[in-house]
Amino acid sequence: MIVKKKNSKTVKKDTKKVADTENNDTTVSDVMIAEAAYYKAESRGFITGHELEDWLEAETNLKKN
Repeated sequence: MIVKKKNSKTVKKDTKKVADTENNDTTVSDVMIAEAAYYKAESRGFITGHELEDWLEAETNLKKN
C-alpha cells in the first residue's frame, strides 16, 4: 500500500499481517497442526480421505509435547 503524506512524500507501508500470539493462540497452534498434518499426508503420497485423521493425530502429538 502506498500512502501520500501532506508534504507530498510517498511512503510505502508494509501491509503484512502478523499473528497476534498474545490474543490469538489458536492461530499459531493451527499453523503448527496444519504443517504436521501436511507432512503426514506427504509421507502417504497425499492419498485423499485421511485429512481429518492427519489433523487429529498431528493435534494430539503437538499437545503431548
